[in-house]
Amino acid sequence: MEVTTMAETTMSMHEAEVSRAVRSLSMVLRATPELQAFLKAAQAIEADTTVQGLLRQIHTHQFALQWSQDNPADHSTALKKLRADLEAQPSVQAYYQAEQAAHELLQAVDALISTTAGVDFAANAKRSCCGG
Repeated sequence: MEVTTMAETTMSMHEAEVSRAVRSLSMVLRATPELQAFLKAAQAIEADTTVQGLLRQIHTHQFALQWSQDNPADHSTALKKLRADLEAQPSVQAYYQAEQAAHELLQAVDALISTTAGVDFAANAKRSCCGG
């Protein structure tokens, strides 16, 4: 027979309350214009055939450099050009802008939580197995 102490019950209730608050914060953050724009920009990059082609070419040259295939100088030159071409793409520029805005929002949220909790929130946050 399992006996649950008052402390264990209180802890379980506290953990449930924290989980609800985390889910609520997550839903609010996902609905912000900054994160919506970031998600939309990420989808646009995934759908942009030019960007995807450039990324495949970059990967091919990186692989060749990693495994010392052919002339490394040729691959390095090609990588520089491909990266410049990639960064010139409107969907990539929009992604970088949306990423910066989302980052600034999340930093502000972190600062607010850290101030309220009295601890550095991001530094003490539990990392998930899937996201870092």
